[in-house]
Amino acid sequence: MAEVAEFSAQAFHPSLPKGRSSGTLRVFDHGLVFSSGAHTVTLPLSGLQLQLGGAGNRLIFCTHPALPDWQLYTTDHALLKAPALAAHPALRVIGSQRRQHHAGFWGLLLGGMAALALCALLVWWSLDGLSAMAARRIPAAWETKLGSTVMAQYRLDHDFLNEKEAAALLKPLTAPLAAAITDKKYPLHFYIVNDPAINAFALPGGYMVINSGLILRAERADELQGVLGHELSHVTGQHGLRAIIRSTGIYLVAQTLMGDASGLLAALANAGPLLLNQKYSRDFERDADARGYALLRRAGINPQGMVDFFQVVLAEQKKQMEKIKDDKARQAMQTAQEFIGSHPETAERIATLQKKLKKEPKTRWRDDQAAFLALQERVRQFVSEGEKQPAPDQAQNNRKDVTPKAGDGTATGENAQ
Repeated sequence: MAEVAEFSAQAFHPSLPKGRSSGTLRVFDHGLVFSSGAHTVTLPLSGLQLQLGGAGNRLIFCTHPALPDWQLYTTDHALLKAPALAAHPALRVIGSQRRQHHAGFWGLLLGGMAALALCALLVWWSLDGLSAMAARRIPAAWETKLGSTVMAQYRLDHDFLNEKEAAALLKPLTAPLAAAITDKKYPLHFYIVNDPAINAFALPGGYMVINSGLILRAERADELQGVLGHELSHVTGQHGLRAIIRSTGIYLVAQTLMGDASGLLAALANAGPLLLNQKYSRDFERDADARGYALLRRAGINPQGMVDFFQVVLAEQKKQMEKIKDDKARQAMQTAQEFIGSHPETAERIATLQKKLKKEPKTRWRDDQAAFLALQERVRQFVSEGEKQPAPDQAQNNRKDVTPKAGDGTATGENAQ
């Protein structure tokens, strides 16, 4: 009996614990078999679809039209050399993708006047500028769909506050910000998740997750609104989308600028895992600070709250640093944060914003403290309720259907505006 090729792989499917699972992928003459504990699925070779994706095309995605809810992927390119796949039509697609990827740079150099014009643009604009231009060519509806898909994956593994409660509690705090946005491309969706980390993050298409830890750590409404203004600026600046576009390489960016966005859209379709784990560049963080500050002013919200909450973050960073007893290890950590941290140095951001505050005229700012305290009290209760619930794995097993439904969860949607 011939030896069966076996590879490490990952799978996404609502029936899996937390919506995803690691396992093994074996190649038989009849199909690809993924196994993980009690879960096994077979993708028949007939009709099997293979596609490269991720940064540098390092991932191989395996799907089948007959099982549309299953998505498998592996980083082991030896899969493509398995004997059972030797004559499979899907390898022609992979080959075409590889040839396109390797030929991209040379195609630009030899592409005639269009390539020369692009080279001239590269002199004047950075890749970041080109990615911003490419992002503006992505339809808003497609960007919203991307954010919705990634959000659905994230929600499988986390506990969110009820949609109606979140909408009612957040609206007094988020509505002024939403109204002050000048380019309203898509409705905004705010989620509150039970997570003690002092954090919030945004996804393309207007999706934002606010951790319970952030809400409970803030002391004033304008502190929370300062964070929301910053995150909303990541959305309106398309920072998440631009970061993914930059990772696809210059060829697809150039192709999009020349009017063909099909290649870029195909690459972005597999960007879900990258979006959930990405960190913004320092330039994007500084841009979000500046945009967020301006947004707060237009909304009539005191930008001092943004600065004060950065002070909270700075204090938390120092607290964590003090836990490192070894002086050399602490110094090494500080150096690493300075040079490879995704956020600019917190003290630097505070100093930059404080310079702006000194120039602010005396203004009567909004007072949303009552709404903030009501939100904080409900979130405190929400966290307490979560501590009494079964562990996530047990709760997941008790659910009959873990597939997210439209309108289910905590998205406040247009109600927040």
